[in-house]
Amino acid sequence: MSGSTIYRARWVLGFHSGEHRLIEDGEVGIEGNTVAYVGPRRDGTPDGAALRSFPDGFLLPGFISSHAHLCSHVGDRMMADCGRLDLFSCGFLNYLPAGRDGASFLAPEDPVAGIRYAIGELLKSGVTTVVEMGGEVGGNTERMVEIAGEMGIRGYIAPGYASAHYRFTETGRLAYDWLEDDGERQFETACEAALRNNGRYNDRIRGILVPVEAVLTSRALLRRTREAASRLGLPVTLHVAETIWEFHETVRREGTTPIGYLAEEGLLGPDVILGHCLFYGGHSLTGFPLVDDLEKVAAAGAHVSHSPFVFARRGILFESFRTYARLGINITLGTDSYPQDMFNEMKFASMLGKVHSHDFRAAPARDVFNAATVNGAKALGRADLGRLAAGAKADLLVVDMGDYAFGPMLDPVKALVHIGSAAHVKHVMVDGEVRVEDGRLTMADEGDLLAAVRRGAHAVYSRFPEYDFAGRAIGEAAPPAFARW
Repeated sequence: MSGSTIYRARWVLGFHSGEHRLIEDGEVGIEGNTVAYVGPRRDGTPDGAALRSFPDGFLLPGFISSHAHLCSHVGDRMMADCGRLDLFSCGFLNYLPAGRDGASFLAPEDPVAGIRYAIGELLKSGVTTVVEMGGEVGGNTERMVEIAGEMGIRGYIAPGYASAHYRFTETGRLAYDWLEDDGERQFETACEAALRNNGRYNDRIRGILVPVEAVLTSRALLRRTREAASRLGLPVTLHVAETIWEFHETVRREGTTPIGYLAEEGLLGPDVILGHCLFYGGHSLTGFPLVDDLEKVAAAGAHVSHSPFVFARRGILFESFRTYARLGINITLGTDSYPQDMFNEMKFASMLGKVHSHDFRAAPARDVFNAATVNGAKALGRADLGRLAAGAKADLLVVDMGDYAFGPMLDPVKALVHIGSAAHVKHVMVDGEVRVEDGRLTMADEGDLLAAVRRGAHAVYSRFPEYDFAGRAIGEAAPPAFARW
């Protein structure tokens, strides 16, 4: 966007003296792709500036999803309310491993449609920056970079890598196989791609190192990651302490917890985002004594990406938002799989945090909103994101607080966290360009995106017997809520 734009809204959440501050009848001035002014409404309009007025709007900094998979998540959607008991409540292990004769569950799907759909979903929920988890589910990351560039989201995107991969045996047991080269070729490809794409699309795309799962990464490859991140100046993210299976496999194989495993190899630090980081020694579901896992995370300055909704679906709680926060751990929020809705994550982070602590003061709206904005920016080392302040990137969203659902309001921030959803987002700007207008994507036909991902899902589900070790139809593995008429 060239020139100047003045935004005026009923409420603006500006950033002042190191924290968000609520402004009634506020104004934000945009020059090109940068915020030039934030404060009370000024008289008049500068010559040549476009004026956007939102009389019932709440103007907010763009959200940062610190953990997301850019795909349509046909597997996760299939596993709602069902799954194998021997996988200890995990969802993705029901479909991600290689199946019968090495078949891939997702092979029949068009990954490009899934990537486009996911980015559209993120933008429509006000997410302006996303940390993508290495294309583990979403396909070719080179296409991800191109699509993200075209659709205008800000993204940290690079190929993931690992030392091993999951598979199901002929009898359906979960196993994993170590690669002959310990993932070295994947690692070299990932480093090259992260550097090559770093700074593309007006610096909206940046590189990152993603050893996708700690349990699938050898000690040697963890050390290579630490060295490369420091040498290349790239951040790191990975899944760790995500499943009960992983926790006990790591203890059995390495003699320490998943967090302890990373600590021993130097992969805890201020440039590392720990995806999920749920199961520490002492978590109620591990059956393992309390050890200083979380203290190690805090001391190292590593960040935790919390995705409460996806785990609540599987009956798992973060234990707990208050515990991590009191230790000084920087908690960020990720939209992970589906729905890619940051409002959903804020709501569940707050409610489940209160439920676990049995205390209405736990996980307050202020803290979970910070997790969706400035905490994510801190994890990425970015003082120009997650806030509305002069000099910050022009990444913002407007929520329609005039919607009937909000009702009477004492505090619009609390109302936003407790009631809001992606459906209330009316306007999104990324890097000075409008990407959502009147609740609709500006660069894509939403009907076409939806039709494409539904075609892909049908192809996957119809060929499920080719993947399943027992040759079951999709309805056997994932029974419907009600029988057909």
